[in-house]
Amino acid sequence: MTANATSEEAPATTMPLWKDGAFIANDWQMLDDEAAVPDGVPVFVSLARWRAERETLGGRNAPVGLVLAPDSDWRDVVDDLPRFAAIAVSVPKFVDGRAFSIARLLRDRDGYAGEIRAVGDFFIDQVPFMARVGIDAFQAEDPILVKAFEKGEWPEVKSYLQPAIGKAEIPAGTRPWARRRG
Repeated sequence: MTANATSEEAPATTMPLWKDGAFIANDWQMLDDEAAVPDGVPVFVSLARWRAERETLGGRNAPVGLVLAPDSDWRDVVDDLPRFAAIAVSVPKFVDGRAFSIARLLRDRDGYAGEIRAVGDFFIDQVPFMARVGIDAFQAEDPILVKAFEKGEWPEVKSYLQPAIGKAEIPAGTRPWARRRG
């Protein structure tokens, strides 16, 4: 996990956060596994740290979020998912599509209803596809992505093969069976 916090104070994340069509305050801190957990501040922790410190982290008076790396197997913490105010799915390289699968599984299979945030190396062209699988917040680390969001860019694809999470769609033409959910 790439984290912005390396000292005991764990400085706040400064990456812009795009959600619901606008930039919003990003008060969350990404903590390294060794960093002290600050009081009263929303924090993201790795899956390994959650497993090791579940009781302590779960008893905080501030929101806790989980960071899932592309190779994460979170099946042993599925019962804990409602305890997370947000889950960050890591995109280490723009060609790594596992964040899409993770988000889809969190929403469809595991029933996670909280925020799913994309963090890492992704482009504006990928954002509409990420939204379709359940990612609803985007931590913009690339200045080009920030500018695209500021301009209101949202690439549109008119035909999709898979159904979207949380959207009712009328099947378009040739493959209605491919858009059915369930």
